[in-house]
Amino acid sequence: MLFDLLEPLVAINARAGRRQLVWLQGEADWARTQAADWLRDAVIEQPLWVGAAAPDGIEALAAPEVQRRLGSECGALVFDAFSGFNPNAFGQAVGTLRGGALALLLTPPADSWRDFDDPEHAAIAVYPYSADDVGRRFLAHLVTTLEADSRVIAVAQGQVASPLPLPDSPVPAAAAKPPYRTADQRHAVDAVLAALEVSVPLVLTADRGRGKSASLGLAAARWLLRNEGTVLVTAPTRAAAAELFARLHDGQPGEHRGDPFDHPRVRYFSPERLLHGEGEGELLLVDEAAAIPAPVLSGLLARFPRIVFATTVHGYEGTGRGFAVRFRRELQRRAPNWREVRMQQPVRWCQGDPLEELSFRMLMLDAEAAPARAFEGFAPGDLSLCRLDRDRLLTDAPLLSELFGLLVLAHYRTTPGDLRILLDSPNLAVWTASCNGHLAAAMLVVEEGDLPADLVEGIYQGRRRPPGHLIPQALIGQEGLCQAGDLRALRIMRIATHPMLERRGIASRLLGALADWARPRHIDYLGTCFGATEDLLSFWTGNDYLPVRLGAGRDPVGGTFAVILLAPLGAAARELLDEARERLRLRLLHQLPAQLADLDARLVASLLPSTEPIRLSQGERMEIEVFAHHNRAFESCEPALWKLCSAGPESWIRAGLDQTQQQLLIRVVLQRHSWERLAAVSAGGRRAQVRALRAIMARLLESRGEGHET
Repeated sequence: MLFDLLEPLVAINARAGRRQLVWLQGEADWARTQAADWLRDAVIEQPLWVGAAAPDGIEALAAPEVQRRLGSECGALVFDAFSGFNPNAFGQAVGTLRGGALALLLTPPADSWRDFDDPEHAAIAVYPYSADDVGRRFLAHLVTTLEADSRVIAVAQGQVASPLPLPDSPVPAAAAKPPYRTADQRHAVDAVLAALEVSVPLVLTADRGRGKSASLGLAAARWLLRNEGTVLVTAPTRAAAAELFARLHDGQPGEHRGDPFDHPRVRYFSPERLLHGEGEGELLLVDEAAAIPAPVLSGLLARFPRIVFATTVHGYEGTGRGFAVRFRRELQRRAPNWREVRMQQPVRWCQGDPLEELSFRMLMLDAEAAPARAFEGFAPGDLSLCRLDRDRLLTDAPLLSELFGLLVLAHYRTTPGDLRILLDSPNLAVWTASCNGHLAAAMLVVEEGDLPADLVEGIYQGRRRPPGHLIPQALIGQEGLCQAGDLRALRIMRIATHPMLERRGIASRLLGALADWARPRHIDYLGTCFGATEDLLSFWTGNDYLPVRLGAGRDPVGGTFAVILLAPLGAAARELLDEARERLRLRLLHQLPAQLADLDARLVASLLPSTEPIRLSQGERMEIEVFAHHNRAFESCEPALWKLCSAGPESWIRAGLDQTQQQLLIRVVLQRHSWERLAAVSAGGRRAQVRALRAIMARLLESRGEGHET
C-alpha cells in the first residue's frame, strides 16, 4: 500500500519542512486509485487535486483554475498528468504546497509517457496542424529530469516497492519573532525602511516562497506608524498585490476585518494610471516588478524618489532575470546609490527543498543565458547563423538552457508554458546566432496564413477565431483585408540578443537570414507584433518592416498599443501593405484627436504613413499662407492646416522640420491639444507656440514650391 510506503517519510519530512515528489507510473485508473486511497488513509488536511477524476470531497481544479489558489496553501498535491501536463499550472500548484507535504505526479509509465497523447497538445496545435503533429520533446525533457533526480520517489504499477531510504532530519531554522516568519524577512523589512528613510531606490529580489510580498506589507505598516502621509502600491494586477495588503494589517495594532484593500492610507493604482499622474503619495511600492515593462518602471522611478521594486527571480508567472539585467542599467544611470536586498530563506519550506529544486529543473526556471565572459573579444565574423534542429535541444542541455535563458532575459512575460511551445509547437522554428560555442542571439518564427476560404469568411464575419495566425486574423477581422488569408507568412514571435552583444547588428542579421530563407520558399511576407515603443519601432523600421495596424487599446500593464508591421517579399504582399498602410493612415488621422490624443508624438511620427503630396485648393493655400506670414488666427484656418499636415512625416522631413517642430505639429494640428496642455509640456506660452507653428507652416509651403507671395 502506498500509505505504508510513504508514512515514515511523511513524518520525517513534516518535521523538517521538506517537500518531495512521488511519481506514480502506470495506467490511469491504477494511479488515480493509489492517490485517492493514500489521501483517504493518510487523513490529509486541505488536499488539492489538479486534473480529472478526483475522489468525492477533495478540492479539484482544472489547470486554468489553479492560478486562483496562489497565496493559499494545500496539505497535499495530486497532479494528474493523464488530464494533461500544463507547465504553468504545475508550477503554480507546487507553489501552494506547504512545507513537509508530498506532491503526487500521476503519469503513464516513463517509456510510454514520452509518446503520450497529452490533452494539452490540442492547445498548442494551430491550423493546419492537429494535436498529432505536436512534438513530444517537452515530455521527454520531463522524463529525463525526473529519472535523474535521486530524491524523486518513483512507484511503478506492477513492481514491488522497496522501503524508502529515509533522509536525515535537518535542524529547522530558528523561528523569528512575529509578525516575521524568518530572520531573512525581518532583515528585508529593515532594509526597505532604511532605504525609504534616505529616499534611495531599493530592489528586493527573491525566489518564490520567500515572503517578499509580505515583507513589503510589513514594511509599509511600520512606515505608517512612524510617518504621516499615504503609501501607494502598484503591481501588474490588483490580485498580485493581495498578499502585500493582507500582511499590511499584521504589522499594525488592532484587528482588521473586511476587504484588505480597504485601507485609509494605502492605495493601489495600476502602473498605467500612475504614469498618467494619478495617485499622490509619499512613497511607491512596486510588487512583481519583473512583470511590468522596463519603460514603465523607468517612468515610475522618475516620478517617485521613494520607491521599492520587489520581484520574483525564478517564478511561474514570469521571470525577474530580464528585470535584474536590464533595469539595473536604468537604476545605475538615474540613481547610482540604489540598493539591493536578496531574500534567500524560504518561509513555507526548508532551505534546499527537493521539490522546489526539481520543479526549477522541470520547468527550466533556473535556465541561464551564456555568461558574459563567453563573448569577450567578440568579432562579427565569429558568428554562425542557423535554423536550429529542435531535437538538438534534448541532447544538448547547455544549449537548451542558454536558449530559454536568453528568451527569459528578453521578455518580461516568459512563463514555463513558453518552454513547451518552444520545444513542441509544430508551426514554430528557432533561428540562432552562435559565437564561440555559445548562443549570442535567437529568434522564434511561426508560420501564418494560407487559410481556406471558409475560415477566412468566418474570421471576417466575426464567427471564427482559430488559435494562432495573429497577423492574418487582425488584418481580416479588424481591417477587412481578406486577401491576407491567402498569403503565406512568417511572424517573428520573439527575437533576443545577449545583453553583452546588443546594438551589434546581430538581430538584423538574423532577420536578413530569415528573408533569404523565405524568398525561394514562396513566403509572401514577414511580420511581427509588439507593444509600440520608440526604440522598438526604430529597430524594425530600420530593417524595412512597416506599420500596418495599431491596436485599439493600451496594454493595462505596459501602457503600450500593440502594433503590427510587415515586410513584403512579393507583389501580392506589397499590394496588401499599401492598402493596409492607407487604412492605418486614415484611422490614425481620425483617432488622433480622440482616443489617441495621449499617444506620444514621437510614436505618431513613427507610425503615421505618408501619402502623395496633398492637393490644396487656391483658397486653402491662401489661408495657410496668411497664417504662416501674417496674423490670421489658428482656429480660423485649422482645416486647411490639418489638410497640409496630413500628408505625413515624409513631407515634414522634406521641409526640414526637426523633431521638436514635428512634435508640435502633431500635438497642435493632428491631436488638437489645447494651448494650456501644450504649455504644461513645452517652453513658452501660447504666443510662442503660435509663432513656432507659423514658421512650421511657412517651411511646409516652401517645400511644396508654394512660398510666400508678395
